[in-house]
Amino acid sequence: MNGTELVVVGSGVAGLYAALTAAVRGLSVTLLTKDKLEDSNSWYAQGGLSAVGPSGAAAGDSIASHIADTLTAGAQLNDADAVAIMCTSAWGHVRRLVDFGAEFDTDASGAFSLGLEAAHAHPRILHAGGDATGKGLASALILACRAQQAAGRLEIREHAFVTDLLTEENPYADPATDDATTLVTGVRVLGADGAGEDLPARAVLLATGGAGQLFAATTNPQGATGDGAALAYRAGAMMADAEFIQFHPTLVSPGGFMVSEAVRGEGAVLLDEHGKRFMQDIHPDAELAPRDVVARAIHAVRAQGGTVHLDARGVEARHGAGFLPRRFPSITKELAKLGYDLAAEPVPVTPAAHYWMGGILTNDTGASTLPGLFAAGETACTGVHGANRLASNSLLEGLVFAWRTVVNLPADAAAATALAGAVSNGAVIKMIAARPAGAAQTVGLDHDLDETATEEVELSALQDLAQAHLGVERTAEGLRTALAQLARWRATGKDRAAHERANLLTLATLIATAALERDNSIGAHYRSDAIASPQPVNGHLPRNARALPAAAPTPSLRTKTLV
Repeated sequence: MNGTELVVVGSGVAGLYAALTAAVRGLSVTLLTKDKLEDSNSWYAQGGLSAVGPSGAAAGDSIASHIADTLTAGAQLNDADAVAIMCTSAWGHVRRLVDFGAEFDTDASGAFSLGLEAAHAHPRILHAGGDATGKGLASALILACRAQQAAGRLEIREHAFVTDLLTEENPYADPATDDATTLVTGVRVLGADGAGEDLPARAVLLATGGAGQLFAATTNPQGATGDGAALAYRAGAMMADAEFIQFHPTLVSPGGFMVSEAVRGEGAVLLDEHGKRFMQDIHPDAELAPRDVVARAIHAVRAQGGTVHLDARGVEARHGAGFLPRRFPSITKELAKLGYDLAAEPVPVTPAAHYWMGGILTNDTGASTLPGLFAAGETACTGVHGANRLASNSLLEGLVFAWRTVVNLPADAAAATALAGAVSNGAVIKMIAARPAGAAQTVGLDHDLDETATEEVELSALQDLAQAHLGVERTAEGLRTALAQLARWRATGKDRAAHERANLLTLATLIATAALERDNSIGAHYRSDAIASPQPVNGHLPRNARALPAAAPTPSLRTKTLV
């Protein structure tokens, strides 16, 4: 066979769960990851998995409350239907994870322990290993995937970096009425030896994670370079909500290690340089306010030359000596390496890029606006997070929509074309969809060929620019400054590092453009020169989506045969 039914790109929980689901259901599937299976945002996730189960419901929680909290945190910019799907199906996926070998923390009675995090009305957060939930879930899924590999039902390829989506003219599209004129038929892979190879597939599922490495201060690992979103955008897929980037409030600085929101959920507080607690004066929920509120508050203190510290000494005193090391073993260990003792002293913190709510526009079954291309996890934009993600909804979203993608894959290219067309048409109802046409509007998106870009971009310079102009607070002047510099930069070269710089440059341009176009403030997008909230249009808060004109078909390195 010269092709496979499904290629999954990425090894976070979304990619692993999708590949495992496909293998169990008997599909021929290949899982690609650019490093090792363990190298993902999911692996490093300290937070938990939000889900309302029987014990939570018995204690007064409800799926309706989870939905309401998600919509509130997202500033009502969410796709309410997607939110309902996610919250309603959450517990079923918890049970599937347990069946696949995941072990969630339990209390003395043997029931799942339920934690409280910011902007949640009830304790509904499941954890694994205290503060190592991502590692616990990813480990279980990796073992299950390895078992499928050993049984010959799943091909896993590590150190396989995807550089292009393979496309061809879509024979099922009507050029007069259909945007879906390009059909995605596989991926091009850069191997560890530097050689390129084409992998044809009936469907490609991108689960490549976020783009935190665009910023100088980030909680994301080195591999978070926005690869999937950049590939999809350059191929012509529509991108949505690009302006919304969540900044986690508590990155240890200096040190670069993130302290989970769960520490504040246990009662830790934020202090300014005078030792004064300040969040009580800013939001009724104080330290457990939505992340954008807390991040802006810390940013404001630091912008005035002050410092902010996370103080968990009261938590240790209230629960007794040794509580913090037991409850947060990984955090305690990592902070000790940096010379900090959470139980004994306040720890200096700063906001850092954490999660991108934007990405490849998809429907609730993972379909993009390009036939044959699907996305799940952080690289996708289902609309479930709105303008700001509710804590511990990211692992859940990745699981729910990865599973829904696999179980709803279209049977053939004709069905995929109809599905992609429905996504495009549905987006227009809820969004202002723009397709940039002029060269000036697409600068930075084809770096090797753009003759107006004369300076080779350095990653550190790009990160500093994003930190300065695309961060917690933005202005039109700063965004225009950023776009002018981005237009002068290009990323050339054929190795992985050059491709990653090009991907980040693509997304920086997209994010800056979207942030400039949204001349209001909502959720994680805050324009200090335009602080008014957006007004509804036709009953909906406006969301923005953009797509380049569909790219020319990607020439293959060898003849492609689709299954």
